Amino acid sequence: MKKPYDDIVVIKADARRWMQELRTSDLCGNIDCVITDPPYWTLNKWRNVGTTTRLGGHRDADKQDGDKWFDTIDQNDLWDFVCALEDVMAKNSHAYIMCDHEVMPMILNWVRESDYLNFRYSKPLVWDKLDAGMGYHWRARHEYIVMLEKGKRKLNNLSLPDVLGFKRVQGRGKYPTEKPLALIETLLLNSTNEGETVLDPFCGSGVVGEAAKRNNRNAILVDVSEKAVEWTRTRIDSIQPDMLAGAEQ
Repeated sequence: MKKPYDDIVVIKADARRWMQELRTSDLCGNIDCVITDPPYWTLNKWRNVGTTTRLGGHRDADKQDGDKWFDTIDQNDLWDFVCALEDVMAKNSHAYIMCDHEVMPMILNWVRESDYLNFRYSKPLVWDKLDAGMGYHWRARHEYIVMLEKGKRKLNNLSLPDVLGFKRVQGRGKYPTEKPLALIETLLLNSTNEGETVLDPFCGSGVVGEAAKRNNRNAILVDVSEKAVEWTRTRIDSIQPDMLAGAEQ
């Protein structure tokens, strides 16, 4: 069946409202994979104690840089998002939701204990960043990725481990919460085939879109931030034909 969108679509919208609209659109039930990194409310805590300087955090509120920050979602928003996910995903599909150690058990508890949600399978994956990151106790070297399975879909590669080691993105001029392209490609290639559609409702740096375009997948990328939307569009437009899967070497 031809999907409502082909190639890469970038949309400026509030994901909380957009996901509800998606439930009544022609796209509902046609999302083959979701890969996303929502801006959780837990980030605000680290901003206020000053451990997220690259995100504009500072323990002195007057010195916090609002231009580097972004609106966060709360626990109720996250619940609504997970519920909407189940509705819009294709019959047999996977979702990957980036999260921290506080949010990860919350999502898993919902999908495993709630009578409302009907995901068949859930599993926490670990992204090992290979070097120390934020923190003021033991420095955080990893993040979690909650995998959700709707229906029954076999992974393309059953030999991959549940700990994925990829260096975190660093350097000036990088998007503050950008995830490594190789990490996103690993998820995408293991849960989709060419021509299928991946959704990122909190697209940020646009890395999911780049992974999709490089590997001949369609993508729908949404973000409420004009800066993120511009960043994503520029990133997608900069991909040259020789960067695509199957290009002649």
